[in-house]
Amino acid sequence: MRKLLRTFPLWALTWLLALSACQQKQAVEEGETLIPGPVTTDSLVVNQLIERSASFLNESGSKAEPFDAFLEEALDIARRRNLIYQEIEIYNTIGKRYRNRSLYGEALKYHHRALKLAQSIDHQPMLADIYNQIGVVYRRTDDNAMALDMHFKALRLAEEIKDTFNISVSINSIGNVNHNLGRYHTAIEYFLRSLELSKIMGNTLGLAINNHNIGECLLKLDQPENALLYFERSLAYNTEIGSRAGQSICFNSMGAAYIAMDELELAHDYLQRSLQINNRLGDQMQISISLGKVGEVNLLMGKYKEAQENLENSYAIARQIGSRFQAEESARLLSTLCEQTKRFQTSLEFFKTATLYKDSILNEKNMYHLTTMEAMLDAEAQRDKIDQLNQEALEQQNVMSRQRLILIVFIITLVVLVIVAVLLVVQHRLRSKYNNLKNQHKLLRSQMNPHFIFNALSAIQVYVLEHDVEKSTKFLTDFAKLMRQVLKLSHYDYISLANEKEILGYYLELQQLRFMEPFMYQIDIDPVLAQDAVLVPPMITQPFVENAVEHGIRDLHDKGRVDIRFKRIGHQLVIEVEDNGMGIHTSMQQKSEKAKAHESMALKITRERLDVIRNDSGGKVGLELIDKKEVNPFDHGTLVRIILPLVEQSITLNEGPKH
Repeated sequence: MRKLLRTFPLWALTWLLALSACQQKQAVEEGETLIPGPVTTDSLVVNQLIERSASFLNESGSKAEPFDAFLEEALDIARRRNLIYQEIEIYNTIGKRYRNRSLYGEALKYHHRALKLAQSIDHQPMLADIYNQIGVVYRRTDDNAMALDMHFKALRLAEEIKDTFNISVSINSIGNVNHNLGRYHTAIEYFLRSLELSKIMGNTLGLAINNHNIGECLLKLDQPENALLYFERSLAYNTEIGSRAGQSICFNSMGAAYIAMDELELAHDYLQRSLQINNRLGDQMQISISLGKVGEVNLLMGKYKEAQENLENSYAIARQIGSRFQAEESARLLSTLCEQTKRFQTSLEFFKTATLYKDSILNEKNMYHLTTMEAMLDAEAQRDKIDQLNQEALEQQNVMSRQRLILIVFIITLVVLVIVAVLLVVQHRLRSKYNNLKNQHKLLRSQMNPHFIFNALSAIQVYVLEHDVEKSTKFLTDFAKLMRQVLKLSHYDYISLANEKEILGYYLELQQLRFMEPFMYQIDIDPVLAQDAVLVPPMITQPFVENAVEHGIRDLHDKGRVDIRFKRIGHQLVIEVEDNGMGIHTSMQQKSEKAKAHESMALKITRERLDVIRNDSGGKVGLELIDKKEVNPFDHGTLVRIILPLVEQSITLNEGPKH
């Protein structure tokens, strides 16, 4: 301390003492309690050291240390003399300088020291400033959620104490977060609010920053000409206050605007100016951005060698300082450069890297956090307005609510009635269609083929005329058994597999009696199927057996063969009717139109029966007609495959289900 005082001229000490006396007088008039004289003198010395550090930084640029000898001595005095305000200011200043060198970890360390001290004395203006500074660090590292949290804390504190400056800074910072998240219109609204506050306060720096930020948003919205106007205003304000960093940022943005306007030479000129200033200032973040922009314009101008050097340096710095946004931008441009220079593998690797950075930046949590915090802020802002509503407004609101409720109930009731009416109509139509199908199926089940009955009676007549009493009697007996079974079972939806086999047996025996040389047939049932428990729709097989006899093996006589198989496959019952006749395609070519129509109707009704079964049971059904010659050229005949859900029941037929 003595060494420092010896370096001061006499007039400086006289001025410091006079200033100290003035401050003491002012403090007493304002009702503050002052610490005795030496502490106040030390406070003035600390302020002088902070100012000399700032002057040295402006003169030396990147050569100056963030935590230089002036600040070290100032911090030592502040700690020893318990000058908490100055200690907070020193920590905050060091944090800003480390941030501007892109040393974000060190920056947060000193900002948090300042925050802890400010919280201990509950100094709200300082707390608002520190929260904003911490938010800037998080914004620089693309942690938008944390940045937004800090800026909203600062805004609430500043509004409580009506600190216009920190309100303006907080609103501007929230606009910057929206800009980072791509919400450019919302960001412009925040920047305009901050700009108005800066005009009211006469804050030239605030005017420079907000004009520049509005220009950046307009540039993102593809309005480079309008953006350029705001950049030029910002440059004028930065020049007025002598801010080299602000000038650098403006030159960089103006270069980007000229790139968008395809004026590459002008863009290159402004970007080089920005790079020169940033190299002198030593702000690694701004250096990385400038290198990226210079590399971009060199790429557009076809200067690939220069572009590669610029972009690789930008990418390396961005990765080193942890700037995901700039790393993504540089990697994307390097991918484009490699693609244009035919290095496709390298281009793909840079493209993948850029995509990873982009996905990291566009984290949905940030957007959710932004929406939540804005909603909280809006709710707090509206709370006072809600409290001011009078009773009349509340009554009107209640009346409107009741009217709205009545309207909603009426609309809901009307909609429900319409839906119920539609459902009833649809249900009625479905029921009618279902009943029609059931009636058709009952009709099909209750009738035998008229051609078969006519042929059977004709055969009996032949036997009678030939006085073949034995054959006539057997034919009539089998025919009576078949008709009795059909009449007995025709009103059931399902019959047992044993009954179905019995009906088919009677039917095939009758068909054999019609031929001089009877054909052969066989009915096989899978042993795993319990014939009395497994249920099938009645007469589901008969139409295909009739087709096999009448149109398949009729001309083969005793060489004809019909095989009927009932198999279980999983939860399905598969029925197969196979013959060795001429095949379905040949048979169809030889049939008369009347026979074709009859068979087509039988198939149509069978398919409809299967549809009803599928709707009733929800199981799989199917009908396949296969000409065996198409499968094997040396084979002939037809294979019909019917697929049904497996229905098993332990009750007797008389107690059986009716569907």
